[in-house]
Amino acid sequence: FVWRRDHTKKPLARTELKEAVLGKDRTDRGGKIIKAVIAAANEKLRHLCGLELATANSAADAAPDASQAAGPSQAEATQEATQERAVGGGAASKLLLVNVLPRAVAPEPADGKLVFYALVETVLNLLSDHGGRLPESELTETWLPKLGLKEKDTLPGLGTAKVCDLISKRMVTEGFLVKTQGAYAQGPRAVLSRSSEAANTFRGELEG
Repeated sequence: FVWRRDHTKKPLARTELKEAVLGKDRTDRGGKIIKAVIAAANEKLRHLCGLELATANSAADAAPDASQAAGPSQAEATQEATQERAVGGGAASKLLLVNVLPRAVAPEPADGKLVFYALVETVLNLLSDHGGRLPESELTETWLPKLGLKEKDTLPGLGTAKVCDLISKRMVTEGFLVKTQGAYAQGPRAVLSRSSEAANTFRGELEG
């Protein structure tokens, strides 16, 4: 179920996992059963494919600053103390499959995905430069235009999707961003699945 669900790129709610595994009518006081299920699933996931279900209750609380020196791998980044594992998260937490293999090799994304990930990194770096939170209007009307990006622009390999929709819809849906009170912060996927080393490299190349 978790593998199939991960193909949607949307963070998985604990309530959804509970209904899929235990059914809608099964009670689970204190979440003890689902915690045990997640712990058992993680043992198999780590053994079979080097993955783990993890959660960040609050992206704003847990988000690392990619502009600072960071560890050498995504796997190490997911094990930082600022991140909370799924077995101890709150009931409202979102779950993600993250890679926990040291020095894991990632497949090269298609061109369209590379363009999208570049936009994601650009937005996340802007957030880092502004204390981890940036109003939507300030992001799209002030900072992105300074980089040559307008709200209604389309990007190579991404069809007719506009920059504003890629940010407000796709990045939020896939968990790279969270939006509260008209402002963006890092989402759980940015916290748990982002390689700090790659982020720092991208920022260095962006700044020339």
